[in-house]
Amino acid sequence: MARRPAQASVTGDLFAQGGPRLPNETSPAPFAASEARTATPAGSVAAGSVPAGSVPAGSVPAAAPSTSPRLELEARRTSPSETHREQAYPEREFEFNGGIHLVDSVLWFDADRRHDLTFISHAHFDRIGKNRRILATDTTLKILTRSSGKVESLMSHFRRRFTLGQLELELVPAGHILGSSQLVVQRHGRRIVFASDINLRKTATAEQAEVVPCDVLAVAATYGIPAYRFPPREEVLAAIASFVDDCLNDRANPVLIANQMGTAQELMHFLGHAGHRLRVHRSIHDIAKIYREADIDLPVSRTFQGSPARDEVVIFPPILRKHASIRKLRKFKTGIVTGRAVEQDFAARNRVEAAFPLSDTADHDDLLEFIRATGASEVYLSGNYATPLIEELREAPFRTYAIMAPEQLSLF
Repeated sequence: MARRPAQASVTGDLFAQGGPRLPNETSPAPFAASEARTATPAGSVAAGSVPAGSVPAGSVPAAAPSTSPRLELEARRTSPSETHREQAYPEREFEFNGGIHLVDSVLWFDADRRHDLTFISHAHFDRIGKNRRILATDTTLKILTRSSGKVESLMSHFRRRFTLGQLELELVPAGHILGSSQLVVQRHGRRIVFASDINLRKTATAEQAEVVPCDVLAVAATYGIPAYRFPPREEVLAAIASFVDDCLNDRANPVLIANQMGTAQELMHFLGHAGHRLRVHRSIHDIAKIYREADIDLPVSRTFQGSPARDEVVIFPPILRKHASIRKLRKFKTGIVTGRAVEQDFAARNRVEAAFPLSDTADHDDLLEFIRATGASEVYLSGNYATPLIEELREAPFRTYAIMAPEQLSLF
């Protein structure tokens, strides 16, 4: 029976209905609504599954810091003849079985079903209550439990090695949002890295990502096709500043729509230090408190209550971009801040004045740079664009696999 995997959800940047409409790959990324030109995104293919066992777990923290070197981002050169010899490598380290699972272990990764132990890579996930115990950084746990209280957890700081049964583990920064991490696993003489969303570009509000040399890598292909190429951050921030100034000169409140965790705090840092007064949604304000506790320099902001002054910049999360309190503003202009802004007609489809491709997730080129820099010989891809990226990498000097949920096609 034919099977087709469901496209995995992106962990943010979901603003429009009907899926992405992508730009011509040779065209520059727009910052505002322009002529609509569309292309159909590639689909996906099924991932293999290997039955999993388990081993008993015990946790003994070790105080020794990590000595893992940081690499320059250079591609590893290997003979193309070694590519995709899947038949010679029947054993796989990762499988999808109700979530991403490290084969023959108790470890699951960013799972949305109940498991004994799940590694949570970053605080965009809201399903931690389903898992019996979670493994994450201290900052990720603070953000995830800010309103739900305590959960049973294994907490670790960056670059501190510890053991879990037969496994030696270590968390290193992923650069995605504050506290986001990659999990490094040592077993059977192999180094395995689960990275989820990664961001190589330096930001003001998250730890700088590290590249860990490894044998096996699992990473999310959130923006894994060539159509998603982001301009330099400085260029995008300059465009946002110009939009804000134009709004204020027109006596209109600038309303910026951004993910409440990560991008919103990046905007707060940039606009606050530029001298702008900020009114932010309560959820963004609450998360900003945790950022400040972690010594991230965020200027003072006010929660959105009543009507903001004419010279205040408003920041709201995507889910509330059509909230009644925004519609009641006397005069305002809306800009959406997301990696999907590179889609040619994104602003027009979302009926806003502007769209800005500022993202806390690696674009296509940065993702490839990261994969090659790890030197991994075995790469597992998840996310919307895992399959087209695997197709693009068919001549690469490493084996590639998709890890995602298959979708059963109906016979009727």
